[in-house]
Amino acid sequence: MRVRRVVTTAGSVVLAAALAGGCASTSSGVATPAPASAIPDTSLGLVKASVFDTPTPPPVKPDESAPGERPALPRPYTTAPPGIPHATADFLPITRQQNMCLDCHAVKERKPGEPTPIPPSHYTDYRAAPERVGSEVVGTRYVCVSCHVGRTDAPELVGNTFRP
Repeated sequence: MRVRRVVTTAGSVVLAAALAGGCASTSSGVATPAPASAIPDTSLGLVKASVFDTPTPPPVKPDESAPGERPALPRPYTTAPPGIPHATADFLPITRQQNMCLDCHAVKERKPGEPTPIPPSHYTDYRAAPERVGSEVVGTRYVCVSCHVGRTDAPELVGNTFRP
């Protein structure tokens, strides 16, 4: 091991230990790198194929059910946003001027067989006025599909062991 002097901008001298040639050395004093064992690219990451392949995922069929045709989806945990139990293609895109979700879901109370009402949290601006529930959906909650997802026939890509 060699010790070298390092002068800082303040002019003080600091001693720093530096190993010559890294951590590994032989009895002759010459550093030898650890033997490189090749790891096949098929064992890296979640995809079990070559990193040079361009995979083509199978097509995903979106849900084509009409609103009210299927029951509400169960939530994976208590505070999770509910999934959308019907097709959304006819209701998109959501723009600043138009949100077709509000046409059905902007009701005050839940009635059997009716759309799920938008909760008060979506009418509350937690940044500017967290104590006040407004009369319109807050801008940060306006684009419903940012949190609420529709159902598809896509298989799980990665196993999920999450438990709330």
